[in-house]
Amino acid sequence: MQDANILIDLELASLLDLWFQAGIETHTTDLIRSELEEGEHTQALAYFSSGHVREHQLNWDEIVEVSRLEKEVGSKAKFNDCSVLFLAEKINAILLSGDKALRKAGGDRRIEVRGTLWIFDQLIAKKLLAPELAAVKMKTLLSLKRFLPKAECEIRLRKWSPG
Repeated sequence: MQDANILIDLELASLLDLWFQAGIETHTTDLIRSELEEGEHTQALAYFSSGHVREHQLNWDEIVEVSRLEKEVGSKAKFNDCSVLFLAEKINAILLSGDKALRKAGGDRRIEVRGTLWIFDQLIAKKLLAPELAAVKMKTLLSLKRFLPKAECEIRLRKWSPG
């Protein structure tokens, strides 16, 4: 279950192909697709068209539930992101998000929550991404001021960088 920021991170780091090669089933909501369309994230959107991302259309009752979740999570979480929290809980999936409020809400609901760094770790573990190249791609994301935990990034950069 992915929110927009994870797909955007993968797009910016040119890791979408590798992510889908990893064979991890990827779900999100129609609201996240709309957010990606507004931001003109054409590379990420291509994976919706190809069927790599399973898009869930929320019905009225589900939208009402997402609205309730948004109020419960608080003003820092966007409605679209709350739709992903709702779906992760509904289909018993890992929640992939970098949004602090959403990650906390997922943890409070006993949903496994992961982020962009976990994806890097998975790609390296599956031997789809060399550690040295992972370091380069992480530096790219950091230079773009993406919301990544700096201390955790530094640990990985030291581990992955040659020499």
